[in-house]
Amino acid sequence: MSRSEKTKETYLRAMAAHVLDNGLNTASLRPLAEAADTSDRMLIYHFGSKDALIASLLAWLAADMTAKLDASLPETPMPSQRALLSDVMALVRSPVFAAYIRLWREVTAAAAMGQDAHLKTGREIVTGFIAWLERRMPIDVEDPYRAAEAMLTLIEGMHVMDAVGLPDVTEAAIDALYPS
Repeated sequence: MSRSEKTKETYLRAMAAHVLDNGLNTASLRPLAEAADTSDRMLIYHFGSKDALIASLLAWLAADMTAKLDASLPETPMPSQRALLSDVMALVRSPVFAAYIRLWREVTAAAAMGQDAHLKTGREIVTGFIAWLERRMPIDVEDPYRAAEAMLTLIEGMHVMDAVGLPDVTEAAIDALYPS
């Protein structure tokens, strides 16, 4: 790893901690530079632009969350789709992932408002999580990719229902789509 890559990794780790604690609302260059113990000019030097910095930071955070998910739910086929969904939902509802989920809501809101860096990176993150779910699908699922897309859509809906205090809506949807 070159010195520049090592510095970028160090910066990303520090900025990630800041963003997880404070959200993207404070993701202007000065607070990010302060969190990384550098200047905003050095961040632009290393990342090229603020959009490239945000994209790199979000990709780093997605990889970090994926590593935590991998540690909690290894890459082996689950016995049923309901078991996979239940395990994943329990994980992403846990305190370990709360900051990541809050941040994901900010990313999707920014993407919905047309912010290109968030839209592009958000698509990459979604594609990565579909593949993550696909690798854990039960072996008897006819089309694991489509099943993973549907499951991620339900998980995303769960986040919305949880945010507005209606987790029972999610549970009813699970019962309807994945009967016991």
